Amino acid sequence: MDRPPDSHSPDRVERHLDRGLALGFGKQPGPEPPSVLQRLAAVTGGSQMVSLRDPDHAAPEPLLKPLAPESGARAGKYVIQGELGSGGVGAVHRGHDQDLGRDVALKFLHDRYRDQPQFVQRFVEEAQIGGQLQHPGIVPVYDFGLADDRPFFAMKLVKGQTLAAALADRDSPADERTRFLGVFEQVCQTIAYAHARGVVHRDLKPANVMIGSFGEVQVVDWGMGKVLRSGGVADERRATDGQSDQPPVATVRTGRPGSHSVAGSVFGTPAYMAPEQARGDIEQMDERSDVFALGAILCEILTGHPPYSGTDEQVLAKAAAADCREAAGRLATCGAGHELIALTTRCLAATNRQRPRNAAVV
Repeated sequence: MDRPPDSHSPDRVERHLDRGLALGFGKQPGPEPPSVLQRLAAVTGGSQMVSLRDPDHAAPEPLLKPLAPESGARAGKYVIQGELGSGGVGAVHRGHDQDLGRDVALKFLHDRYRDQPQFVQRFVEEAQIGGQLQHPGIVPVYDFGLADDRPFFAMKLVKGQTLAAALADRDSPADERTRFLGVFEQVCQTIAYAHARGVVHRDLKPANVMIGSFGEVQVVDWGMGKVLRSGGVADERRATDGQSDQPPVATVRTGRPGSHSVAGSVFGTPAYMAPEQARGDIEQMDERSDVFALGAILCEILTGHPPYSGTDEQVLAKAAAADCREAAGRLATCGAGHELIALTTRCLAATNRQRPRNAAVV
């Protein structure tokens, strides 16, 4: 007869000792935990992996910046393959999910910000906004985690070209106008969904719209996204729009003191920026600020240029003053239909009360 294991055996004592040390001193460094597939290999008898082929006319692979020598090559179950691009707060890497066998985009908070609460909060909020906005036009967030104490989140890897690149490839603004108006309509539907969930993007521009190889259109980079709070323009919106049947997005900062941007700060892309945004009047920014940016995108589709032109300083000054005289002149001679020109003009109105109240109306 087998005897029960001795509670004082060396193996049991060693396991209890390890458990006590872990409780007393925290998790000790060690090898990476096995992936789910590796743990299931004992049941399946091997590592199962389905690998689908890429379509013949898939978008070309993006160039990757090699990893720095001190950078880790893994983040949990993800193998990091190289950097796709870097922004003010974080860097996006291409990674591979070993369990599901798919390539993903991994966004990491810059190392210099990982101990600064305001940047960590903004990063977490971006991940939570992306995780709760579930729409075909929004890049889904798959996962959130830590790698060497740096937060990261995993997203769908979008392959294709930006709307900015597609517009730049035209010989004239009249080329493929119907196609680009179709893209614009999909962008409006996507932003209408976000507005229904109480979220404004605040950095809409052609460079943040991806057109996939099969015609899919997705709005990317919600890093400046804001969840509307109650009070002021948010309550005015509810009074005019009625109640949405979509639950509002909630993030770690929703309802907390200091969860709104600092008044007087200017962020975004000036060429597509609403005047209240260019002036740093953050409390006046709502869905109609996104509507202005939609009008700026439509202006570029119809005329070949966004509303404002010049140096960065000149563009910001024109945006703050809502000086759209150049855009009005170009729209008058672009050859588009009267209704399209009238819609663009309404979206580019100087005051937000003159604009369509949200993207659904547009």
